[in-house]
Amino acid sequence: MLKMNFKNHIFVFFTTTFLFTSCGGSIISKIADNGDKQSKNADSIELTTLVRNVYEWHETKFRRNGYPYKFNTPSDSIFIGVDWDAYEKDMEVFKKTGFFSKNFFETHKSIGLSIDSSIKQSSVKWRNINDGIPIWDTDADDWCGCQDYPDNYWKTLTLNNFIFDNGIVTFFWTWENKNEKQYKMKAIKEDEKWRISYIEGFTFYGTVTDYNIMIQK
Repeated sequence: MLKMNFKNHIFVFFTTTFLFTSCGGSIISKIADNGDKQSKNADSIELTTLVRNVYEWHETKFRRNGYPYKFNTPSDSIFIGVDWDAYEKDMEVFKKTGFFSKNFFETHKSIGLSIDSSIKQSSVKWRNINDGIPIWDTDADDWCGCQDYPDNYWKTLTLNNFIFDNGIVTFFWTWENKNEKQYKMKAIKEDEKWRISYIEGFTFYGTVTDYNIMIQK
């Protein structure tokens, strides 16, 4: 009889322990999931604010597009490369906003170096600013990859399709009609703040090889 009671106690103990552990694990998992959702919701709000601020800044305070060209004299029509002095002044303006990551600036300069190198390898035929849009321009607004856009569109930008991965987030924004445009961006956490690291429109620039192919056609 004592043996039976002892076995029953063991059975009850292990059953209770199993149920407690299972329920406890489930509760902990739910708490973790809820915490993750709340964190991502907060991130999406912060990212939406960041993106809207970037585009308001671009549209109202920094309308320049592309990379500045260098001329031997102000009256020349033949450009000889990227104007790095003007470029660095632009980048100082960018940095003061606090909107952009270190990686953004590295990529942005890398594009400029490719453009500069390609220009210096090209004949005068391709470097006359009076002959229309140079091949080193994208013929679009780099910031939206577009030529036309709604008035004050930054006020209605919405973000979607967030993919979070080790402190980096990929997402798309759209304006007004959600089926009209999806534009890709990335951001990275630096100093506990999200900063833009990738803007799709800047991928429309080519490499030196790309430009050489265009010239040879």
